Amino acid sequence: MLLQILNNSAPKVNAIANDITVVKDWFTPALIAGAILFAGIVIQRIIIIYIQRLSKKTHWKGGLVLVSSLRGMIVLVSILFAVYFGMAHAPVDEKAVLLAYKIHKVLLVFLITFVIARVLTGLLKAYSNREDSSKSSLSLFKSIINILVYLLGLLVMLESFGISITPVLTALGVGGLAVALALQDTLSNLFAGIQITLTRTIKPGDYIHLTSGEEGTVVDITWRSTTLLTQSDNMTVIPNSKLATTIITNYSLPKRNLSISVPVGIAYDSDLDKAERVALEVGEALMRENGIETKPVFRYKEFGGSSINFTLSMDVNEFSQQYILRHEFIKRLYKRFKAEGIDIPFPTTSVYIKKEE
Repeated sequence: MLLQILNNSAPKVNAIANDITVVKDWFTPALIAGAILFAGIVIQRIIIIYIQRLSKKTHWKGGLVLVSSLRGMIVLVSILFAVYFGMAHAPVDEKAVLLAYKIHKVLLVFLITFVIARVLTGLLKAYSNREDSSKSSLSLFKSIINILVYLLGLLVMLESFGISITPVLTALGVGGLAVALALQDTLSNLFAGIQITLTRTIKPGDYIHLTSGEEGTVVDITWRSTTLLTQSDNMTVIPNSKLATTIITNYSLPKRNLSISVPVGIAYDSDLDKAERVALEVGEALMRENGIETKPVFRYKEFGGSSINFTLSMDVNEFSQQYILRHEFIKRLYKRFKAEGIDIPFPTTSVYIKKEE
């Protein structure tokens, strides 16, 4: 009877022993993985708090970029290390550990590459936002930074798999020459865009006019073309190479505000002092309504064929504002002149015929 009981309980004892052995074998790897993960969370918290305090003291905008770029990334890196070191101390096959090591290296390089790209593009954006003038074009430099950083990351990944990058670089050098010959127009647009952006002669937000007739507000400068928003709310796309070789008038440089002149003619029998006073009152009121602090300038210009001509000069905050300001000034001045009895004559020509005796 006792032997039968022992025989029946033997499988249960063996199962419990096996469970204890499994727990014992996996306890240390799980403890190591948990410790690494916990350390990663703590380190990320400490680094973020330190950078935030430092950026508040020094008013460095790059600190916010680093915080946003590192948030969550350190924890992901710690997860990779936790999984790898946990498997290294776990009772698993060596081939599985070796495969996990290679995957760990690839993912680690990818995460580091991703973080570096985020930090560089974020610093570029923060640097451009510090300026009071129009923002620099970010699309072009973002594309260049991402291409270079991810290309370097790819080369490091190949090296981690034991693939020599020297032949790859040699092939890229030889193939790059053929690609450069085949993509001359594309490369010329690329380098023209870099030149335009670095020299800062044109920036997004500037209103420009080309000698070929195109004009509008610069929306963006990419690696291939520059986009303009016209007055009719249409997009004009200009290749960078053409933009770099044409004559451009930038109405936003050296400052955005500019002066416009509205020519007007009054009858010869008009009171000139009264006409000057009325025109200045209309112009000053209109400029004040549009948030312009300067005063208009009135100047008589010439004795015309049928009128005494003058110009009223007004400042505008930006190029596109001149149209509505000129429109409203003409309407209001005509109404005031009519009310004040100041005549704006039609163009007339007087012909005198001399009668011969």
